[in-house]
Amino acid sequence: MSNMTDILTNPDRFFAELSQRDVNLRTPFVIVLVSAILGVIYVMVAFRVMTSSLPEEIAVISSAIATISAISNLITPFISWVLCAAAFYAVSMLFKGEGSFSRVFEFVGYGFIPSIIASVVGLATITIMTPAAGFPLDNPELLQQTMMQHLSSSGPAMVVSTIIQILLVLWIVVIWVLGVKHARNLGTGHAIITVLAVPAAFFLLWCILLICIIAAA
Repeated sequence: MSNMTDILTNPDRFFAELSQRDVNLRTPFVIVLVSAILGVIYVMVAFRVMTSSLPEEIAVISSAIATISAISNLITPFISWVLCAAAFYAVSMLFKGEGSFSRVFEFVGYGFIPSIIASVVGLATITIMTPAAGFPLDNPELLQQTMMQHLSSSGPAMVVSTIIQILLVLWIVVIWVLGVKHARNLGTGHAIITVLAVPAAFFLLWCILLICIIAAA
């Protein structure tokens, strides 16, 4: 039986052992659900921090935006789970991958574990970077001075947070590569291409769209 700690220390062995068992979507579903809930909490806390010093009229509008963003953050992880699994399954067909979609779907769900950590890091960063007294919005000069001082003091925390977030994204990629490798019985190279082909395709489409917009302007 695979050990859950292996997903953190040895994901290759984790997926190799898990691939010998029947597909079980319960654990990855809980992982994605926790990721979604923490994402909602992060958005609500972030909006609360940003609107704490705003006038009441603007705060009401921001509250509505926060609610919409929270709902979006609750749904988006599940949509991403389905779309990523479908994309990985489709691309891996080019390499004659073997294995069911449900297995790919299961293994991709485990890739959301770093997202849980990312939300926790984000919440910690917001807590560190939030000034206790808020920003003096009624005095533009004092506001600018306060913001500069605050950014200067919280700069190291922001840098550390950014580095951690980048490492967590790389961790997601590693988990997905190894997950797809065992779910579709691919070589490591083909699994890497399968996973990286998705963001590469989106980037290419974005560049084409940007070029079209510039050409039409």
